Amino acid sequence: MIRLDGVSCERGDRTVLEGVSLSVAEGEVLVVHGGRGSGKSVLCAVAAARDVPARGTVWVASRNLGDLQRASLPFVRRNIGYLTPLLLDDESGLENVMLAVAVRGEAISATGLEAARVLAALGLEACCDRPVATLSAGERQLVALARALAGTPPAVVLDEPTAGLDAEDRARVADVVAATAAQGAAVLCATADEAFAQALAAGGAHRVRLSSGRLAGGSSGSALISLAPRATAQASSPAGTAGQPIGAPTGVPAGRARGG
Repeated sequence: MIRLDGVSCERGDRTVLEGVSLSVAEGEVLVVHGGRGSGKSVLCAVAAARDVPARGTVWVASRNLGDLQRASLPFVRRNIGYLTPLLLDDESGLENVMLAVAVRGEAISATGLEAARVLAALGLEACCDRPVATLSAGERQLVALARALAGTPPAVVLDEPTAGLDAEDRARVADVVAATAAQGAAVLCATADEAFAQALAAGGAHRVRLSSGRLAGGSSGSALISLAPRATAQASSPAGTAGQPIGAPTGVPAGRARGG
């Protein structure tokens, strides 16, 4: 589960996220669509425990990140599949992904099979044994994506997963993202790629728009975001009144979002 309640972030005197509330339940994909400067990268960093909001509450995998000591955050991050371009250039694509799978607790004997499976699903069979330093920009992007998805972490946060990819690769990414959610992950995907956002929505993903740091609405083709609470979301929420974390706003159903 990924949940943000009233999250705001600032950079100097500029507010880059304002009152953002959203929730992604296990097995769901939420697509946050927005252009350059909309706040997508900051939103992803906060949801992946890489940044701390100025205000608001962040829950990941039933943990309130605000209640954790700083020393505990690396352990939480291990169970969040986060797309980052930082790779080990001297290691192969397979070894890069195997390391991520091992960190998430997969048995050492199974890491190679799992890494190879995800790389193959993304079309990288022919180059997974080559050092990352020799790969093209698009191939490196796919290795980074495989590293975020392999091992089926309970929460996945993807910032611009299709950057630099052609149409065939984008279609593969959409399929693998959907398959990861089907295995039980909560997937938050931020993108400026309209065609990719539409492809995910066509496969059942919820969709919202982020503009100037605020959620503007729209989900799965709906004109407005529904704020009616769902019983399933309340039953699976962390401890708090009526299924909500203590002090958090109510009425933010799974897979939906609410602007500030």
